[in-house]
Amino acid sequence: MELILLVVYTFIVWLGGSIAGWNAREKHAKKQVEKHFKNIQEFEEQEEELLHIIIEKHNDMLFVYDKDTKQFMAQGSTKEAVEKILVERFPGKRFACHESTLKEVGFIS
Repeated sequence: MELILLVVYTFIVWLGGSIAGWNAREKHAKKQVEKHFKNIQEFEEQEEELLHIIIEKHNDMLFVYDKDTKQFMAQGSTKEAVEKILVERFPGKRFACHESTLKEVGFIS
């Protein structure tokens, strides 16, 4: 009789632990998925603020174009002048350009 009670008690404890573990795993998985979707939303919001640009240099003048539309955005003789114009014309936006292009026009070494 004691053996049967011990087996039943062990089964009940095992079942309770399994259920508790399963619920904990589910909560953790839900938090991970929510965190993942939050990161995706933040990335998409940042992408909306990010403009991909092309910079060309002709006779010591820098010309900036939108990479996707090829639309003219700014021109200037120095990096600072171009940056100032871009910030004035496109407030709240960030600009991205390929590293090789930045090296080519002398923005970075």
